[in-house]
Amino acid sequence: MKTLSETARGYIFAISAVVGFGGTFIAVALGYQSFDALTMSFGRVIPAAIAAVISLKLLKQPLLPPKEAFPVIFGVTGGVVIGFPLLSTLALMTVPPADAGVMGAITPIITAVIAVFIGHKKPKRLFWLAASMGSLSAAILAYFRGGSDLGGGEFWGYILLTGAMLVASMGHISGNYLAGKGFNSFHVLCWAVIISIPIQLPGVLIDWAINPITQVPTLGAIAGFLFASLFSILFGNYMLNHGFHKIGLVRGAQLQLIQPIVTMILSIVILHKAVSPITWIAAAAILASVAWSQRLK
Repeated sequence: MKTLSETARGYIFAISAVVGFGGTFIAVALGYQSFDALTMSFGRVIPAAIAAVISLKLLKQPLLPPKEAFPVIFGVTGGVVIGFPLLSTLALMTVPPADAGVMGAITPIITAVIAVFIGHKKPKRLFWLAASMGSLSAAILAYFRGGSDLGGGEFWGYILLTGAMLVASMGHISGNYLAGKGFNSFHVLCWAVIISIPIQLPGVLIDWAINPITQVPTLGAIAGFLFASLFSILFGNYMLNHGFHKIGLVRGAQLQLIQPIVTMILSIVILHKAVSPITWIAAAAILASVAWSQRLK
């Protein structure tokens, strides 16, 4: 039985990760000042891999996972190290970061559905109602946020974002499964990053050979690139997986409904994007759904 302190730590880790992830799309938008899509997706592996190797060496852990963990770690790699960064970065070529943030509100529904199908969790009916309320509010926000029919971006961008949320959910479920088997969440993320190197590094090197970086990147682009790499791939995912393991996958995923609010606020502060009244109405509905869901046992 989990103690109160364990649960509290789980919430601290999960909420900190969600708030940080609220800045991921902003970081990618800043990175686009100087870098192309492949650099901002596959190129993220370079700082993350360096940090992963150093961390594992300092922790006196092997650089590759145990044989029995390999199949599930591939799920983490495909979901949060390769799939989500690639699909979401490509989507941000057309979708405004604020819209991308609110699209993230569908992640709890996807995670819960996958968790139910694989037998990890079975939420009550009221959970579905709470999650649906938050996701619907976010969808309405995305619809009215921009000037086009789907909130300011091209249709294919929203399709890619939906795919990004799907693979991210699968990655988080894989990480949560390994945590339940006794594997350290941080070690798992480091291994997931390292085994992605043979796929991602050749891709970004080819991109740089074809499209070399000829100008000195801006400080904002560098900061965005490093944040998207070190936090969004490695440290943030560790905090999220660790928190989800402590408080429960389905309930923990519901906390991700806070993420679009963070993204909208950062869009105002950093990108200087105006936000309409409908944004704040939807934000209130999303936060209400989070508070409601957390009361469900």
